[in-house]
Amino acid sequence: MAIPAPPTKSPPAFPANEQYAGQSCSICQTAVIAGEQMLTCPHCALPFHAECWAENRGCSAYGCKGAPPTVKSAETQPVSNAWGEEKPCPSCGKSIKAEALKCRFCGANFDTRDVITRKDYESREYEGTEYNAARNKVVMMFLLSAAACLAPLGLILCSMLIFNKSLAGVQYSRLPMTLKAVLWCGLGVGSLLVFLFLLLVAFDR
Repeated sequence: MAIPAPPTKSPPAFPANEQYAGQSCSICQTAVIAGEQMLTCPHCALPFHAECWAENRGCSAYGCKGAPPTVKSAETQPVSNAWGEEKPCPSCGKSIKAEALKCRFCGANFDTRDVITRKDYESREYEGTEYNAARNKVVMMFLLSAAACLAPLGLILCSMLIFNKSLAGVQYSRLPMTLKAVLWCGLGVGSLLVFLFLLLVAFDR
């Protein structure tokens, strides 16, 4: 298994012109649309969606100087090349190009071109841009729980994510322990504030 290293410096993006429109992005394997933000690798000239390049942290071509460097862990796993020209997306199940690192249907990202089972995909922790998005949503739920007037809303959101296992595109099982702890803290703080509010209402009566 490879641990992603810091991203390589991104070349400038530009709107796709007639020269590049219709060419396939080397990561998601879908056609680049005219006017869409794209870029080309400065080393091998392969075309990419700007978003795909950023999520992949560089070029997708093996051996290219623009590819993101990786540090391999001590554990090595055999690489399977049993699949043909297409493979199922582990998130939505639709068929995508075998070389794709991103699903063109649901937008799911992969850190390998190998076939990934749905169970393995859903059990991995958030990382990269997915982690940032999940962290922002969890922190927002905590802040809502800690805000006196919005505590009931924050309490409901934290409860739904913890006990329903998913909410607003975030899966509880994929959160690292730190974010799970933030959610539980939000649940506790929100419950306390709601209890105090109800207690004050009862005394006023």
